Amino acid sequence: MPVTFALRLSDDGSPNGREKFVRLPPPTKTTPYTIRFTLTAGCSSLHHAVLKTNYPNEGEEFVRDTFNSKPFIYDTVSDGYCEFPITKPGVYDYYVEYQDIKKNICRSALTGTFLVDPRLYIRSASDPNKTVITPLDGIVIQTVIPKWLPVITKWLPYFKVSADTGYNMVHFVPLQKRGSSNSPYSIYDQLSIDDDVFDIKCSEHVKRKMLKQVLEIMRTDLGILSVTDVVWNHTAHNSEWLQEHPEAGYNLVNSPHLRPAYELDKSLIDFSEDITNVYGKSDIMKDEHDLNEIVQCYQTKVFPKLRLWEYFVMDTKSLLDQFRETIAKSTVDQIKSMYQDVNIAAMPLKDRANLLKNDALYSIGNGVRFPKKIKTAIAIDFIYQLCKAQNIDYSNINFMCREYEKILNEINMEFYRTYDEDVAVIFQNIANRARYLRLAGHGPRLGRICREMPLVDVCFTVLPLNDVTKKHHPDSLVLANNGWIWNADPLLDFAGPNSSAYLRREVIAWGDCVKLRYGQKRDDNPWLWDHMAEYTRTMAKLFHGFRIDNCHSTPIHLAQYLLDVGRRERPDLYVIAELFTGSEEKDILYVSKLGINSLIREAMNAWDSFELSRLAHRHGGQPAGSFSIDSNYFPHDLLGETDAIKNKVVIDLKGATPHALFMDCTHDNETPYQKRTAEDTLSNAAVVCMSNCACGSVRGYDEIVPELLNVVTEKRKYRIPDMEDGIIPAKSILQKLHTQLAQEGYSEVHVHHETNFISIHRKHPINHDGYLAIIRTAYRGDGDGDHEPINLRQTAVMLMESARLTVYASYPNQANLQPFPNQGNSSVHQNSNQLYSKIRNIDQSKNSELITGLPSILEFSTKETKLCTILEAKDHDSNKVTFIVVKPEEFKNGSVVLFRTWVLGNGINPRQSMGESPYRRTFGEREQRLLELRKLMAIEERSDAASMLVRLGIDFMSSGAKSWIEKDIKWPPGLLEAVNDLDAIDLNVVLYRSGPEEFDTIGYEIYEVPGYGALSYCGLQGFVSVLQPIARNNDLGHPLCGNLREGPWALDYTVGRLAKYMEYYPNLKKIHDWLSERLNLVKTLPADLIPKYFAIVMFSAYHACRHRALSLMTNLINKDLATNRIDNKSDNCTSSLELFTHSLAMVSIQLYGRVKSTGLFPKEYTLNVPESCLNVKGNLPVPSLAAGLPHFSTCHMRCWGRDIFLSLRGIFILTGNYDAAKIHLLAFGSCLKHGLIPNLLDSGRRPRYNARDAVWYYCSAVHHYCTESPEGLDFLKTDVLRRFVPPKKYRRTENGKCPYTEGEAEDRDTDAFIEYTDPNCYKYRSSIAELLHEILERHACGIKFREWNAGTNLDHAMKSEGFNQNIETDLFGQDGKEPTGFVYGGNRWNCGTWMDKMGDSDRAGTKGTPSTPRDGCAIELIGIIKATLKWLIEVNENRPDLYPFTEFNVNGKKVTYKQWNDMIQKSFEKNFYIPVEKPDDEPLEQTKNIHRRGIYKDTYKSSLQYTDYQFRPNFAIAMVEAPELFKPEHAKQCLKLAKNILAGPLGIKTLDPNDWNYRGYYDNGNDSDDPTVAHGFNYHNGPEWVWVMGYFLRAYLKFMKDDPETINEVQKTITCHKEHILDTAISPFAGLPELTNANGSVCPGSCPTQAWSMATVLEAVNDLVYLVNERGISPV
Repeated sequence: MPVTFALRLSDDGSPNGREKFVRLPPPTKTTPYTIRFTLTAGCSSLHHAVLKTNYPNEGEEFVRDTFNSKPFIYDTVSDGYCEFPITKPGVYDYYVEYQDIKKNICRSALTGTFLVDPRLYIRSASDPNKTVITPLDGIVIQTVIPKWLPVITKWLPYFKVSADTGYNMVHFVPLQKRGSSNSPYSIYDQLSIDDDVFDIKCSEHVKRKMLKQVLEIMRTDLGILSVTDVVWNHTAHNSEWLQEHPEAGYNLVNSPHLRPAYELDKSLIDFSEDITNVYGKSDIMKDEHDLNEIVQCYQTKVFPKLRLWEYFVMDTKSLLDQFRETIAKSTVDQIKSMYQDVNIAAMPLKDRANLLKNDALYSIGNGVRFPKKIKTAIAIDFIYQLCKAQNIDYSNINFMCREYEKILNEINMEFYRTYDEDVAVIFQNIANRARYLRLAGHGPRLGRICREMPLVDVCFTVLPLNDVTKKHHPDSLVLANNGWIWNADPLLDFAGPNSSAYLRREVIAWGDCVKLRYGQKRDDNPWLWDHMAEYTRTMAKLFHGFRIDNCHSTPIHLAQYLLDVGRRERPDLYVIAELFTGSEEKDILYVSKLGINSLIREAMNAWDSFELSRLAHRHGGQPAGSFSIDSNYFPHDLLGETDAIKNKVVIDLKGATPHALFMDCTHDNETPYQKRTAEDTLSNAAVVCMSNCACGSVRGYDEIVPELLNVVTEKRKYRIPDMEDGIIPAKSILQKLHTQLAQEGYSEVHVHHETNFISIHRKHPINHDGYLAIIRTAYRGDGDGDHEPINLRQTAVMLMESARLTVYASYPNQANLQPFPNQGNSSVHQNSNQLYSKIRNIDQSKNSELITGLPSILEFSTKETKLCTILEAKDHDSNKVTFIVVKPEEFKNGSVVLFRTWVLGNGINPRQSMGESPYRRTFGEREQRLLELRKLMAIEERSDAASMLVRLGIDFMSSGAKSWIEKDIKWPPGLLEAVNDLDAIDLNVVLYRSGPEEFDTIGYEIYEVPGYGALSYCGLQGFVSVLQPIARNNDLGHPLCGNLREGPWALDYTVGRLAKYMEYYPNLKKIHDWLSERLNLVKTLPADLIPKYFAIVMFSAYHACRHRALSLMTNLINKDLATNRIDNKSDNCTSSLELFTHSLAMVSIQLYGRVKSTGLFPKEYTLNVPESCLNVKGNLPVPSLAAGLPHFSTCHMRCWGRDIFLSLRGIFILTGNYDAAKIHLLAFGSCLKHGLIPNLLDSGRRPRYNARDAVWYYCSAVHHYCTESPEGLDFLKTDVLRRFVPPKKYRRTENGKCPYTEGEAEDRDTDAFIEYTDPNCYKYRSSIAELLHEILERHACGIKFREWNAGTNLDHAMKSEGFNQNIETDLFGQDGKEPTGFVYGGNRWNCGTWMDKMGDSDRAGTKGTPSTPRDGCAIELIGIIKATLKWLIEVNENRPDLYPFTEFNVNGKKVTYKQWNDMIQKSFEKNFYIPVEKPDDEPLEQTKNIHRRGIYKDTYKSSLQYTDYQFRPNFAIAMVEAPELFKPEHAKQCLKLAKNILAGPLGIKTLDPNDWNYRGYYDNGNDSDDPTVAHGFNYHNGPEWVWVMGYFLRAYLKFMKDDPETINEVQKTITCHKEHILDTAISPFAGLPELTNANGSVCPGSCPTQAWSMATVLEAVNDLVYLVNERGISPV
């Protein structure tokens, strides 16, 4: 499919946040687009996941409650997806059904909704002879009151004017037969069109046929679609069918709770009739005093007689009599007390009352007096217990009755309070409503008070008693009238039993309408449901759309049912509604439940020009200069209706807000003349027309009809206006343009407010063609205001229209009129003579029955304007600048000017199609700069540009993200050629480089953005990391966007740094030139376009470089994982694991590069160094791997032995960069000393040997290089030069092995520090095989030394004892025990493993004290040693020529490799495993240190014995390296505990949270006196480290591989890692961090991108894919 709209669901299959409701465009009929739902691999809901949706299968009808099953395709590695084509408009729900781990059927917590817009065929703005599917934003609707039209046969001339004015849709208020009030919304018969529409008496069938014919002519000949109101919530109070079906309303039988409200209503009517004759008050209310008198009279003389409190309270006397009578007949032994354990006597009266109320109160129903009762038996029991507690004789009935009466009165107090509160509200509302009806200036100012026109609105209709109604109960003839309530919750039925709105007089009732009562389903009121269904069906056959009247009070379930009826008749039904919910959340609820396409919004509600501009901004469109195209604005003609899109496009769906139908004035609004000034008629309409949403008006507005016309009382008829009347000339241009802009995709909007000026600039996101309207509003009180010149850089303008409105609110004498001069070829509407004529006509019409507007002058021209001056200039870069200078003295309130704008150099020249004028200017474009840029970026075609903008805005885990690496992607010309010669080191420069690296190498600082700060990198990634979330969210207010608009600094920086680097990396020239050419063009663009095109250039270059980098990674597993695993059932359906793998692999580029201050060798070293690692130009050191950025970038802190060799397999071997792996192995191997490799290399200048573990990670790395690289085992014979002099037995020069006798004493050169300038540096050499043997033999013999240069210069915090290194191996047994083969090392004062935090707080007393010394045997080292021995034994057996070593000489004793290997194998479990069950022979001292069982010890025989038994994650490293050491059942038990206890979101806890020493939050700046955390002492005592999580996952995959849930559990775990590394808003360094604080919270002191974190997680992904392939899992 050409276009796919994609939605990624959450873990349980629910939509995320605002994505619960999304909109989709109208479906095309030729090539439907597709909707895709994606579940990320590892989601809980991916077990047998099925999408359940009521979107119908092909060939089936929509049934709301029928949910079809659409299974997700999932292969355990790739993300699961479900997709299907969209061919039908409507609103559809979906949820996900799946199985949990116990195979229970579950479903997502939330149901999502997608609304597919209807296909509305409207005349094409570019070709009026054809119709096209038009986005809803192109609708221009006019409301018409049919009873003010002539008969139907005379309609067309009226609508011809509407069409010519630019309207393409007419909204008819109801045409049905009206009730007694004559209001169109008070429908007498829903199935009958009113007779006054026709000029002859005819049947309903003929009426409908005639109406259909006229509406069809309007569509075909005039291009006007039609919409009508549907009124479901009420019917006329005199509807004849109510007499037959009074159950259709809320009456006193089915709604008895309304009885007190009816009694109140009836008394108010009676009072109104008797106000003068009975109560002596005037029936004419003149002022506030009269109001108070009348209300006070009713309140004191009438209201008390209603005794309404009796509907609230208990009848105390009746209950007391019943109690007395019953208790007199009762005996104590007959009562089985429920209160025998309750001390009632000790309770205060209020508590007693609450207790009895809770136990005994009940109601006998609504609408009856004294409805509340107390269960007498419980009351007697209660009182008996009270007497018993107080030692009162049970025969004392009087006492009991008195106590009972007190309690009853206390209970009643609450009900009386409720009554009093309601009464206060009742009289407040009576007074307020009476004031509005008779005194308020904006009210109807009703006349005398009488029965027909009572004091307040009538809330109930009483049907007449006749032959039809007499069969009904009289109470059923009392029906509640409909109405509305201020700020009511629309989801509550205000006539229902849980509401007292009618009693409290909160309902502003419509006396001519009865509220309809549907119930919850059709069976509750079948006749009414069927009647309204037929009404709906009939309207759907006739009209293209519905306006749901009183939508907020229409029950949602009913509206759903009736809209389904309508859509069955007309699938492309356009549904609009007014909602007064006061909440966007509730608006979305209604829209998503009913499928409302547009919500009516009213410009006349804006109280000032600023609010009007806010509404224009709010109601649609994307910001001008947006980076990406939102799913709601993707050009419709590219959806598949044409062949415009050749490439597949995946568009991420984003949560939608309700679409707006923005009305300049509705038939319910007061006009500008009434609320503002008449001159605002034009300016208000212009703001609405320029908004990027549907727009509309009411008939008469364009003619400047001065007042809101009352749909009930207005008797006049419409007139056919001239095309020069009112604002029609100006508005017709604006409205036709409005439709054109929507059809052609002008989706970008910029709204600016300045004094009372509003400027709205509509622009096309692809070609940047635009239309700029400058509007001056005319609110009352708008004073003089100036406007700064509008500066349009590299933009030309052309006048489209200029209009200034002057309205005469009365009928002036001719002598007072100043004629407006006719200005040559200007088209000036209404010169003085025309005006006089118009006034006479209008004056005559005052005596006619026609609706007319106010007399006015519209100074209108399409050729010139007096309102503005256009100036041209050049800026300092010789770019053209257009200034639009507003002339305030001419630009009067109520004026509008409209310009066409286009960017110079874009190939657009409006002059070619339009005649010349002073305002149709271009600058004689010599350079087609923008057009050239678009060609250079391969986006000159609309489809290519649209694809690019979609790619800019894709979500970080979107299936569309693969579009950057698709094989058939259309790259900008020259880009691949510019990057194809770049190697890994070149790419490191182009893409990355931290600030310290950049400064170290070329002296450049990292780029800083004012208001934001420094970027993460100097290369492309630095900018892209910031731009990605900006583009995704179109965050044009971001400081980087401001910085780009203000000047070319970022562009110059990008190119300038590459130019500087070309001294060292000549291959950069092509990419430098490629960027330079394009960024120079970007500089010339209008400022608002620079961020977008900068992003396009940078994203393209960035992804091309990534593409090149991935192409270099020949060994990268999973590079094309999704393509390989899924049978290509969905193009572009990318696995998030694939994207994740790519990002992890990019660390081999990110952290591997050259810096001046350090390398891998202290001086020139070429022996066996791969050619790719030599710098042929610039004399920079060889490239090296940084442990992390930016913390470990340069100098001696860059290269750490432990970090590099923990990372080497994941970063270099799995990505195929074997040369980089080899050179690091050579460099560190050359520095072997004391049997150890350096912890800190410092280029081999002054390496430090304080890590016991680094050498074993080195051995492991050699193992992996030999088994996984093309060089293989031959690497073992590779020689390295020795930086330091080794012991005599290992010395070999270029000429051969040096003479040595076993046992010979060492000389002082052995292991001595020498400067790299010393002749002995690199004098000796060893093969890799010899190095491995030396490492093992020296450990077997024992290692003891004091660090060179020990003291504060080496380590400011370490105590003297800490510099002493002592390592021993138990090869001969200790204390009579069998030898274990374990290597012991370290002491209490140093920390030789990776948990190497040294305390340095004087205040807390931790200076010189390691936090985690882990001396003794560290479990992970035992595992790696075992793995090394096992491997070398195998190599010796198979290739003794490459590894001839089989034994060691340990103090004169021979120990073979195999013996050592077997010792460890035999000893491991019994010394490291802590059994689940306590053994009988377990020593007491050991037992007291054990706090968790079923785990492996972290160390063995450490100096702090309790630390052996701490639950830490290091066991996982041993499990991966030497799984044979572990009993599978023990390993599984330990892994499950770790999963539940230690595993965090990103990392794994370094200590059991139940451990007394656990502290989960690391802060190296903590300067407290708490020794557990001061200066970050808890670095490894709780914070969650990411690299160890990689090992844990690998161990889990290894030992739990037979569990069918393992793959999914690992996928679920790495979901957080995916989100972290892929979302640059979270990780601008595009990496995984060193560690996090507790539960994954951000650790500010952590290195943001760490080599080993990404390396080990990449290894885990590699193992995951291997297991999947091993299982041979196929898609499901």
